Amino acid sequence: MTTIHQAPLASLAKLVAVGMTATVLVASAAAQQAYTTRSVNLRAGPDQGYPQVAYIGPNRPVYVNGCIDDYRWCDITAGSNRGWAYSRYIEYPYQNRRVQIYGNGQTLALPIVSFILGSYWNENYRNRPFYNNQNNWDNWRPGNRPPPGYGNGYRPQPPRPPISIQPPRPPIVRPQPPKPPVYERPDPGRPQILPPRPQGSGEGLPGFVTPGPNSPAGQR
Repeated sequence: MTTIHQAPLASLAKLVAVGMTATVLVASAAAQQAYTTRSVNLRAGPDQGYPQVAYIGPNRPVYVNGCIDDYRWCDITAGSNRGWAYSRYIEYPYQNRRVQIYGNGQTLALPIVSFILGSYWNENYRNRPFYNNQNNWDNWRPGNRPPPGYGNGYRPQPPRPPISIQPPRPPIVRPQPPKPPVYERPDPGRPQILPPRPQGSGEGLPGFVTPGPNSPAGQR
């Protein structure tokens, strides 16, 4: 007959506590501390089209859980919030200085993680307003137009008014004043040439005296 000895409840509670502590330590070791270089939006996915989760100020400590394969977006934890931040605004300590993750993720040997919307949102965003809109985001991929979100998420922009094309304006024709006549002045250095007198009696011309009945013939 085999006797089974049950462990005291106090010992079981102690083992559970030790296991939970070990889990926390492993999670803390996996996350790498970094700092924000400017104000950055924490998103619900690795693209600016995903809903906003939180707003983080500049020079704030954050923990990097991993980045997607091109290291452009990283999964970070900031306080009680977890989400994705653009790596250009995150610096990571490297050789006694801070290095921008963007373009240096491979050198920093940060872990590469994948993004699965369903499991990620179930774990982190159950109490978020946009969580109930999850079906609209399942088939969405970065680079496409984001579907509408809720709360601090994406909000569709109002449609732009149509561009009105104005007809061309008619040319303005202003009447020009008449030009004054041009008079040619005689040159004082040149002699004035008068037109020749017409042949005849000379009657009607200046200086002609009509002969009277008593005037001798041929007298002018």
